[in-house]
Amino acid sequence: MTDIHRIEHARIGVEDLEAAVSFYTDGLGLVEFEQKDGVVYLGCGRDDNYDVGLIEGETGIEHFAVRATDASVVEEYEQRLEGADVSTERTDGNEPGQEAGVRFSLPSGVAMEVVAVSDDKYQHFEEPKVSRGGQAPADVNHIQFLTPDVVADMEFLRDSVGLKISEIAGSPDDPEIAFARCKTFHHDVALKSSQALGETDNTSLHHLAFGFDSADHLVNFIDSAVNAGCEFERGIGRHHGGNNIYAYIWTPGGNRLELNTQMATLTREEPEISEDYESATVAWGPDAPESFTKGSGLLHKK
Repeated sequence: MTDIHRIEHARIGVEDLEAAVSFYTDGLGLVEFEQKDGVVYLGCGRDDNYDVGLIEGETGIEHFAVRATDASVVEEYEQRLEGADVSTERTDGNEPGQEAGVRFSLPSGVAMEVVAVSDDKYQHFEEPKVSRGGQAPADVNHIQFLTPDVVADMEFLRDSVGLKISEIAGSPDDPEIAFARCKTFHHDVALKSSQALGETDNTSLHHLAFGFDSADHLVNFIDSAVNAGCEFERGIGRHHGGNNIYAYIWTPGGNRLELNTQMATLTREEPEISEDYESATVAWGPDAPESFTKGSGLLHKK
């Protein structure tokens, strides 16, 4: 099944909702779309879709979603997953701009949705939301998790959800990291082994990534983010896997963001194999700091 196109959004927990909303809007330039049932929905402001939802409490990932062509594709996924004995839940209209959705979980416990949105037009840069800051990212770009079983999550995304595996680092039987994509961008979802970090039963959000139009745009964003109180963790550098320029920050809300530009596109069916995590993630730039082994958590549905 190929009628899924890209990562659509993520909902994450933050320690202080008011402070986090202020950071994301005033500091990062995002637009507030709606507050509903304790969630504040924010977007990059180039369309009517939200990119990140913030929930007060523990930090980490509550769910993420990929975009389907339309509601009929959501129906097809529900039937396909239930036919494979995967538990599903419909989420039609539960979030701003979401016409249809089906939720399920990866083997590691991360909640994922396939959704259809009402605003599926391409972006017009000259028509941003009035409150969008000039430094705001272009769009949400990808998400990465720490998982105790990269192979199980990778095979589920490939066989049950229909993503393609772009690249694997380490042994294909026991990879240190794997990159999965919906269409042609190198990855929408990355899976990093928590076992390789000595944490055998840890599923956690490693980072949510935002994309930028250029390296200059990314640097301007960093200036604004640091001035607004973020902790600059790593960068600037270029990853080998994905070929993208990157930087990483920790937000005042307690989660890591990657800032990303120039991600590669590809169409090949078979994944590339890198020797190990370091060779996959460092083309040039600083080595990962010790803090890079840490995630911010996994939120289970109440």
